[in-house]
Amino acid sequence: MTHIIKILIPVMLLALAACSNENSSAEDGGTLEVYTTVFPLKSFAEQIGGDTVDVETIYPEGVDIHTYEPTQKDMVGFAEGDLFIYTTDEFDPVANTIKNAVDGHTEFLPAAADISDEELLEYDHEHGHEVDDDHGHGEHEEHGHEEHDHDHGSTDPHIWLDPVFSQSMAEVIKDKLTELNPEEASMYEENYEALISDLEEINQELAVATEETGRDTVYISHESIGYLADRYGFEQAAINGLNNEEPSQQELMSIVDDIESHNIDYILYEQNITSRITDTIQNSTDTEPLEFHNLEVLTADDPDDATYQSIMRENISVLEQALNE
Repeated sequence: MTHIIKILIPVMLLALAACSNENSSAEDGGTLEVYTTVFPLKSFAEQIGGDTVDVETIYPEGVDIHTYEPTQKDMVGFAEGDLFIYTTDEFDPVANTIKNAVDGHTEFLPAAADISDEELLEYDHEHGHEVDDDHGHGEHEEHGHEEHDHDHGSTDPHIWLDPVFSQSMAEVIKDKLTELNPEEASMYEENYEALISDLEEINQELAVATEETGRDTVYISHESIGYLADRYGFEQAAINGLNNEEPSQQELMSIVDDIESHNIDYILYEQNITSRITDTIQNSTDTEPLEFHNLEVLTADDPDDATYQSIMRENISVLEQALNE
């Protein structure tokens, strides 16, 4: 990505010189133009901001965000916005790319910056288990296969799937919108409270759905549900890694053995992740595919009125099925 930045920045400076960036849209009495990375941030900003915001995610429908790279035209559009919302610099490297190119032309908001390092899940790939000291479930041993070859101690970025962390991000977004458009503060607060109520209901529904289950392990196409597994006390067995890395042949054989020995009926597939290895395992073990929505991006199959809440409630049903049937 570095070579792309070096090419883009000189071009961007010329392009942005022609952009009008005197005041925010809210100061002019218009709507705030907001860009986000993953879909939950878009959903939260839309629900809190209502008619005072126009929110777009930077990702095309169905894209694997691990491979997405913005174009020069994309960069110019991002620079003309009022606000760019992402999770953190570490979790959203594409946001860093955009920030390096257009910083000073729009405001950047790391919505997950208030979530402490102690609350985040790290993966000790040398020893093959998740490491977490805060959530109370201890170390989660992998079921029969080693972790995939990521960087040692890399941190799971999929924090938005945890409805408790999502409440924290929603508050940061609400506070920033209030700062940019203080005249709408009461409306933002009211919408935020309604969103928080929904997120807490989802938290409770997940707790109930995972409290007493017939199984304790969920097999999934890529390593994305670690925070759900940690908070709600089940195990994640991922086929591909955090960045969609494929398992070795030895790991593949071990996964198949695990699935057969534990009589696993389902493998969760994600809406934007293609995995030939997952297909191979699913066919070899005669397991049934279930779709789990990781909320990174929407696809053409998602309804136009989809929200974080509507998709997460479908996910709860999928998890319940995978853990019980």
